[in-house]
Amino acid sequence: MGVTRLQRRYLLPVYLLVAFYLDGAISHLCEQWLYTPDHTLISRLFMLVLVVTAFVLPEERQLTWYAAGIGLLYDLYYTGMIGMYTFAVPLIIYTVRYLKQYLPDSAFFIGLIDVLCLTLLESTIYIMNRLIGYATVTPVEFISNVLAPTIALNLVYFVFLYLPLKYLLLKLKSER
Repeated sequence: MGVTRLQRRYLLPVYLLVAFYLDGAISHLCEQWLYTPDHTLISRLFMLVLVVTAFVLPEERQLTWYAAGIGLLYDLYYTGMIGMYTFAVPLIIYTVRYLKQYLPDSAFFIGLIDVLCLTLLESTIYIMNRLIGYATVTPVEFISNVLAPTIALNLVYFVFLYLPLKYLLLKLKSER
């Protein structure tokens, strides 16, 4: 009994890691369509999993720490510079967890929160990169070439993955 309970405890971090690696795999496999001179679409499945988890499993106390771990992994694996994702992702999830109590638990609002989180994350990363001189595109170019296509891609993810992810997390919740 103790082994299965211990195994269930680590399922959520495993789900987050799978989403994290799927982001990279999708980006690599579909790079000819996702990264063109006209637009950049950034896969953020890990944000979808974090936001849906914040709503479906509000009692999950370690979620902000999991978000910090995913942010750190993202920094180490993709950017090579610790800081941006390590602090932005958990701060966004902490805010979502706080605001969740004031929002209805419906797919529409969860999707809206996911879009707001993506906007906040991408904008924060853009501003930080702009401050250190790494990003040279104007804010209008960023919005039209990166932010809008990224939100569109991740909305497609949300439409297709929300219900399966919700049921997966509810099953995890019922087994705890």
